[in-house]
Amino acid sequence: MPKPSAHRFIRDPRLPHLELRRSTHSQDCYETHTHDEYSFGAIDAGQAVYCHGEYRTGLKPGMTVMMEPGLAHSCNPDAHLPWSYRMLFVDAQWVHRSFLPFTPGQPHTQRLRLSRHSSDAPAVYRALSRIADALVDGTDALEVDELVLAFIAQHVLLPREAPATPSADQQALQAVRALICAQVENNLSLEQLAQTCAWSEYQLIRKFKQAFGQTPHAFQIDQRLNLAKKLLKQGLGLTEVAHQLGFADQAHFQRHFKKRHATTPKNYLRSGDGRKILP
Repeated sequence: MPKPSAHRFIRDPRLPHLELRRSTHSQDCYETHTHDEYSFGAIDAGQAVYCHGEYRTGLKPGMTVMMEPGLAHSCNPDAHLPWSYRMLFVDAQWVHRSFLPFTPGQPHTQRLRLSRHSSDAPAVYRALSRIADALVDGTDALEVDELVLAFIAQHVLLPREAPATPSADQQALQAVRALICAQVENNLSLEQLAQTCAWSEYQLIRKFKQAFGQTPHAFQIDQRLNLAKKLLKQGLGLTEVAHQLGFADQAHFQRHFKKRHATTPKNYLRSGDGRKILP
């Protein structure tokens, strides 16, 4: 009889902007990757190492981690020993709409900055645990939303500052990034991307990785996988998703998904109504 997966995903149709991952006694490792959502994790057991950019933080039970959308990172068990954690993913547009002024029908041009990327404060761990428990228990949707916004505002949000004018390099890098996102299903060449910013191909790789923590190709794969999660939840099959997003085949898609999310696409979808955790 196959061993049940260590990873569970909890979703509530009343709260489409939230998703909870619960991983127990996991020894799986992640490649450096990004999320489209704001992500907040509670470490429940074991030890792990959290890496983003040049930062490396040892994690232990009772600690929390935080990530903005697009932050290239990895969290892996220390010495490959089992660890347990819960990760809350919060839709970025929902967060922006909740905290930033906006014009109806217009996309947000600002992002919120987090005051920290990890914490060992018991109050932060308890607040995040309360949200996770509420999602599992099927607590009233209004209460859950209030808990999430209070958590972000009180524990991880940096006071807003006037947006700085981006440098020429930053504008060029954002243009390359925008092109990858706009044509996520296309196999763009390095030459095409370099033409966007008038740099040599090697300069582009070096500057892009320095700015975003990933090469252009790794970022492209991440964008495909982040979109794949949405398409799978909409009911598309694995083969259709793989073909639509430019993967060579279903096996190629599943291999990259497993490397970055430490679970298979099939297991990712095995969730009930948000109040049950299925094996």
